Formats: sequence, structure tokens, C-alpha cells
Amino acid sequence: MALTKVGKEGITGISNSSDANAITIDSSENVGIGATNPNRGSHDRALLVSNTGSGARSAIEIEGNSSNANGTVTFLNNGTSAASIDNRGSGTLTFNTGSSLTERLRIQSGGGISFNGDTAAANALDDYEEGTFTVTVASGISVSSYDHQIGHYVKVGRMVTAWVFMEYNGSSRTSSHFIISGLPFTSSNDTSNEATMGGFITYQNSFSNAHNIIHVARNNTKAFFYELDGSDLIGSELSGASGEVRFVVQYTVA
Repeated sequence: MALTKVGKEGITGISNSSDANAITIDSSENVGIGATNPNRGSHDRALLVSNTGSGARSAIEIEGNSSNANGTVTFLNNGTSAASIDNRGSGTLTFNTGSSLTERLRIQSGGGISFNGDTAAANALDDYEEGTFTVTVASGISVSSYDHQIGHYVKVGRMVTAWVFMEYNGSSRTSSHFIISGLPFTSSNDTSNEATMGGFITYQNSFSNAHNIIHVARNNTKAFFYELDGSDLIGSELSGASGEVRFVVQYTVA
């Protein structure tokens, strides 16, 4: 049964003025604050907060007033803008399931997401991104032009995976180490990770030896090419000054 306010316009609800509803409770026990039709879809119960004024925002806000109370949680939306869930306190924000309210997801107060009750900030996933970058030959070949300098990457937390497609036109080979620069992030300066940072060639048409390896040294944005015995791949050892190489590298960042 609807709760009815008898006013000069006969508006259903509870009002704090003579001509407008502040709260409406309909016959299905849906509650509207600033809204006269709170029933939305097939919800068993609905709470609708509406503010239609120019530039206004709708919000549901739950706030503790004591010094040790939880922070405020607010749901906001204004037209086509994104909605938000805000914790205005200094603590974390957790999402829990089950009758025992087992923690499944935690947004750390300093940023990052951790899972299934893990509270360690060091274990929190704090970044995911995809993008492109441009590579160049740093040494080993005197390059006059490029037909392709394509790089793509995915970064998940500290781990970067990068794919490169390079086609270069060189004027001469040199006696220097063959190195390609321009990786999207500076590698970690941690010596314990250095030995495992590197990749492999997926296609090449200019190397006299197809079995070469790639290493990403610490604290740089370069891919260093080596022969299987660990010796440097020298530019003069390539079969020509022009060529094509495609490779994948994986490394960690700081």
C-alpha cells in the first residue's frame, strides 16, 4: 500500500514542502527520494534517488559520524558521466561474498587490487595497459631508412611483454654489437631479475645464423642480440645491411 501525502496537488509521498515530494513509497514497497516512480525493472525492492536539476548529481551516501566509523561510500552519476564508488576514509575498500562474508576483492588504500583476503600491498595488481612504441637500430647497422618500426606491448603490474616488427634499410654493417632500442619501459634495475629478462626471434631474413637469442639488460630500454654461445651478435656477421626481424621480449620494470 502506498504511503500518501495529502497536499494541494494530491502528490503521493512524504514532502518537506507544500508542492513537491521528498520521499515516495509505492505499493510494492519501492522507495523514491526525489522521484515519484521508484519502480525500476524487476527488482524485488528498489531505492531510486533522483535529482533532475541543471548540473545536479544523484547520490546514495552512507556515512559514519564517529571517529572510528567506516568511510563514506557514494554512488554518483550525472548524465553520461561515469558512476563512482568512493571511500572517503583512509582505509581499503573490500568486496565480500557468502554468509560468512569472505573477502574476494580488496582495493588497497594506496592503490592496487588484491584478491581472496591478501592484504599485502606488494601483491596488489596496480597496473594494466596496452600500447604501441617505435623501435630503432641502436648499433650494428648504419640504417638509412625504415619500412617498419612497429612495436606493441601489454603491461600487467611489473611484467611487460613486447612484440616488435622491424624492417630496415642499411648502408653498411659495423663491428658493433647488434642492438635494437626503444622498448616501451625501462627494465628493472634488480640484478636478481636480469638473467631472466629477454626473448626470442620469431622471424628474420638477414641473420647468417637463425639461432640467435635476445637479452634485455637491467635498467635500459634495449634488446641485445647474442649468439647461442653467449657471444655478441656483431653487425658485420649479418648477411646484409638491410633486413627484417620480428621478435618477442618479456621483462620486469621497477
